[in-house]
Amino acid sequence: MKNEYLILISVFLAIIALVASIYGLSRSPNISTSPITSWNPQMKYPQIDATSFVDPSARVIGDVTIGSNVYIGPCASVRGDEGSPIYIGDGSNIQDGVIIHGLKDPRVVVGGKNYSVYVGKEVSMAHGSIIHGPVFIDDKSFIGFGAVIFKATIGKNCVILYNAVVTNNVKIPDGRLVPAGAIIDDQAKADALSEVPEDLKELPPEVVKVNKDLAKAYKS
Repeated sequence: MKNEYLILISVFLAIIALVASIYGLSRSPNISTSPITSWNPQMKYPQIDATSFVDPSARVIGDVTIGSNVYIGPCASVRGDEGSPIYIGDGSNIQDGVIIHGLKDPRVVVGGKNYSVYVGKEVSMAHGSIIHGPVFIDDKSFIGFGAVIFKATIGKNCVILYNAVVTNNVKIPDGRLVPAGAIIDDQAKADALSEVPEDLKELPPEVVKVNKDLAKAYKS
């Protein structure tokens, strides 16, 4: 009788643990599942590498994959509850107040898979920038303070300076500079952009290095 009682208790506790896991109750309150909606029949929980840091005031919701050594700063929002999935590559950083979200239907295709937002490796998203899918940002690009990227593709090693807007399905070629405050909303403007000058080429890797160090320090 005693053994049966212990078995019942064990089963009951296992059910509680399972329910808590499904609803995110046993995990960090700022990291949570997406809700069930008319377009999303399953709740999904973010997948975050153990080496990455998410500030307690940031929110990460739903179908989001975050690679290794990623830093997510205070009050950032990565919300995979409408447009999803969202992917953040290794060594990237999402600084204070950055918003990453996406429209329900349009997607970008990477490696044969659809994404709402795909961010490559060692990409920096500076304070207050908005990345709103469908968006693809390739490796080692820099998105400046308050910049808005919406319905756009950003190549490798690009520098998007503060308060710039890139939208309307344009594709920024590799290694190009979008000046501060510029509005790049057609392909002709994108193709006419100059290359990143030498004095700015040092900025992206330095920002990445600093934020990797911050992720490691905050995790320790």
